[in-house]
Amino acid sequence: MKAFPRETGGEIKKAGAFTLIELLVVIAIIAILAALLLPALSKSKIHAMTATCINAQKQLALSWLQYANDNKDKLIQMDPQDWNSGVVSWRCDNWNPVKLAVPASTSAQQKHIYEMELAFQEGGFWPYMPNVNALHCPADLRANSPAGPDIETGATSPPGYFAWVSYSGAGGLNGANGSILLKLSDIKHVSSRFVFAEENDPRNENEGSWDEGWQPELEDSTACWHIRSSTFSFTDGHVESHQWLDPVNIAYALNMNPNKYSGGGADPSLSTCPHDLRFVFGGFATTANP
Repeated sequence: MKAFPRETGGEIKKAGAFTLIELLVVIAIIAILAALLLPALSKSKIHAMTATCINAQKQLALSWLQYANDNKDKLIQMDPQDWNSGVVSWRCDNWNPVKLAVPASTSAQQKHIYEMELAFQEGGFWPYMPNVNALHCPADLRANSPAGPDIETGATSPPGYFAWVSYSGAGGLNGANGSILLKLSDIKHVSSRFVFAEENDPRNENEGSWDEGWQPELEDSTACWHIRSSTFSFTDGHVESHQWLDPVNIAYALNMNPNKYSGGGADPSLSTCPHDLRFVFGGFATTANP
């Protein structure tokens, strides 16, 4: 039925119209609901990034296992080598320049990604994992840094250089660490030894392999891109998101100073980070800790 104006105290008022007070109340309620929902939406975004990171780590771990199974139990080199060195590493630390074709209008960051993609294609994982995007965690804050001249150049002053690859191979598994394991059958505790870890190396791409040979101090940094957590893949193929507990380690994992490895940040040690470093050292595979 059509509503007709009605008289109220000599004035004509439309039925169903909002007063100013009512409108302000509605706006206030919407503002309160938005304030309640935004933290939840922010956490949902972080959880989605963590899920993406876990999926990437799963692909890396399975590629690592498939390479060993296809190569008579031999572990792939975890320390990235030159593309023409003759050493098969999981990714290379440079690229074949003949194969690189970059449009003139390409940004420095995108050029870096092209270089990193090509370096990965030159490595041993490409036949098993032809998904270059899985090298990058969307929560990696180094993607906000300016791009350097190329993927081999490391920054020596803040704020550091852009990096795309978020994961480093554990150096005890045929990497740069001195006490390395060379065969899959050499690993005795497959469900608790790391294959790949998230590393925060602000100099540029994570250099070499992820090594922890300086015990009782942390040698290579962890990362803390997922609130207070980081992802790890293990030699049996499973992946975990691990929550950090020690404030000193959390601060170091978030430290974006490119000189953090040479005194630019307080190095975590067992005395200052008893919970986190016991987890790191316990999961790092060596001949003494297979």
